[in-house]
Amino acid sequence: MSSPVSSARPPAGTSPDSPAARPGATYPPNPPRLPRGRRTVSAVVVALLLLVLGALVAWQAILVQTGRQAYGVDASAVAERLHRTPWTDTAVISGAAVAIVLGLGLLALALLPSRRRYLQLRESDPVLVTGITPANLRRALSGAAQRVNGINAAETELHRTTATTVITSSLSMTERLPAAAEDAITVRLKQLDPVVPIAVRVRLSSKGRR
Repeated sequence: MSSPVSSARPPAGTSPDSPAARPGATYPPNPPRLPRGRRTVSAVVVALLLLVLGALVAWQAILVQTGRQAYGVDASAVAERLHRTPWTDTAVISGAAVAIVLGLGLLALALLPSRRRYLQLRESDPVLVTGITPANLRRALSGAAQRVNGINAAETELHRTTATTVITSSLSMTERLPAAAEDAITVRLKQLDPVVPIAVRVRLSSKGRR
């Protein structure tokens, strides 16, 4: 349970102290961006499935061409069954639907970019690109709030462009703590200087209060 004491501030990111606001600081019109994550697991799974399927088909084809019985498959029986199965058969339609769904899913994985693993930070050098993981950013903001006198603990959650920090204090008079924590978090954000501005919200939890 949290008390109604809260504080909110417009997005923090580009500040008067940041390199972007310094006189004479120049930035390219299109600064470099951090690369997105790779879908390594998906690519490996698809590659292995295709490799196994291709090897199985090749092995069966070699057995048939050499006059041997296909392993685990009666080629003549399969061909006869396929010849007798109409296109309107439920199994054919279901198999086609599954193949279409899998194909569209693989196409989406190939075309759509993956989620970014880092939040990009502003740099004065146009050739440098730096970033911070959401977990490290949460720890940095929580640490900034915890350094405020009177705050025992702080926990930060990121939701897109909003950082919400819940602070806990054992003091009886805590009216000024949310604003003080908000100022500390805003200063830390100005130091990090993320490219995408982040709004700051602070809530005071009633847990641990006297």
